[in-house]
Amino acid sequence: MTSESKSSHHERDWKKVNLYEHEIPKDVNKKDVIYSTGTINIEGINMFYRKVSPPSNIQPSGQSLLLLHGRNFKSETWEKLGTLHLMASLGHLVVAVDLPGYGETTAPYSGDRSKFIASIIQSPLLSGSHPVLISPSMSGEYSVMFVGEHSDLISGYIPVAPVATSSVPQGVLRKIQTPTLIMYGANDNTPMAKEAPKNLGVMPNSQEVVFKNCGHAAYLDEPDLFHKMLYNFMKLLHD
Repeated sequence: MTSESKSSHHERDWKKVNLYEHEIPKDVNKKDVIYSTGTINIEGINMFYRKVSPPSNIQPSGQSLLLLHGRNFKSETWEKLGTLHLMASLGHLVVAVDLPGYGETTAPYSGDRSKFIASIIQSPLLSGSHPVLISPSMSGEYSVMFVGEHSDLISGYIPVAPVATSSVPQGVLRKIQTPTLIMYGANDNTPMAKEAPKNLGVMPNSQEVVFKNCGHAAYLDEPDLFHKMLYNFMKLLHD
């Protein structure tokens, strides 16, 4: 991301940006993306990942996304939802991982979780890019502290009713300029749905996004709406 684009992001009122303005092109999912899976050593953990690159016949956007997952899910969730294919079809580099102890990454991890995410981003997986970090529920144990310590490594943050939102002091969060969408379902009865907007809403470039008639995994209940907002968020970051 250039210093010029960073400057324009700071001038934009992210609390009021229109996440519904543009429709996703209808033919985008027909494109042949480049899909791979594998493992990579991150902080001593043999971590499983799914990596999807844009089709060879389109111009890459230069943007990327890193997708984490909730306690009952794994990287395969994003594949089945169509998020990986869709975002890559739009020109983005997309990486989804199985966090330690979940999915194909069977080993547990007791180290610094903030550093773990930083190491993923700085690994060859993301080619030195500044991804948008998507973090539902349990993965807040990794992402919230990471954002508090390493927000300079990402271009955007999308927590979906994440845990651990009180793990970073409000004074620190108020200084973080990263464009952020704080998502949760209106029917989510977990404490995280109330705590996330309250705790993370002090971030100056954040917007609260409520999914009507949706539960805790709001992106699963309304995938089309989630994808539309993600599409518009990526466009706003790029423009």
